[in-house]
Amino acid sequence: ASALPAARAVGPVGPVGRVDAVDLAGALVDHGRRAAATLPQLRFHHDDVTTWRPADEPYDLVQAAYGVFFLPDMDAGSRYLVSLLRPGGRFAVQTWRQGALVDFARCMFEAVADELSHPLESPVAKAAGERINSAAKLSDWLSSLELADVRVSEVGFVQPLTPELAWNLVLGTGWRQLLAGCDDEAMRRIRDGIIARLAQRHITQLDAGSVVGTAVRA
Repeated sequence: ASALPAARAVGPVGPVGRVDAVDLAGALVDHGRRAAATLPQLRFHHDDVTTWRPADEPYDLVQAAYGVFFLPDMDAGSRYLVSLLRPGGRFAVQTWRQGALVDFARCMFEAVADELSHPLESPVAKAAGERINSAAKLSDWLSSLELADVRVSEVGFVQPLTPELAWNLVLGTGWRQLLAGCDDEAMRRIRDGIIARLAQRHITQLDAGSVVGTAVRA
């Protein structure tokens, strides 16, 4: 979702640009490679971005699309990513704004907890995401990384929340880890539990608003 548009923006291999896409999810990387068959300027790597070293020159841009809050240490990991930039290079971060996904997530966590018969612990990523979930917070955080020319904006986005989209949100995001160890029947019950809660609470729309920030390595 982020690497393909970036590759189209920088253009073909040569003096225009090259894009490296790095992720720990092997299946996602394989999917990306297939989708990028016509984009030779884009290379996918199954690797840990917190130890990634580029084969080429330092980057003009490092972007973390809805990912910095998943890093084991958001601050240390992001400082490492900034170190991969050339002086004057840009660091771009996209994250969820305060209130986004909350109603859906509550239904999902309740359905999973019912299936597992015990409450779920709050994910580490949730606390990290809450540190940067507004324009002011993200701006302050980018400044704390000793970056310059910080620019932040909020982007609203509301999507009709169909049962299909609800289940795809579980299967196609970091929330998928909640299903680890679940067989097909357990997954079906979780899916039905999510959809039933959404209907009972008349939740028909998904707030997927974001906060987008860029800053420059001095």
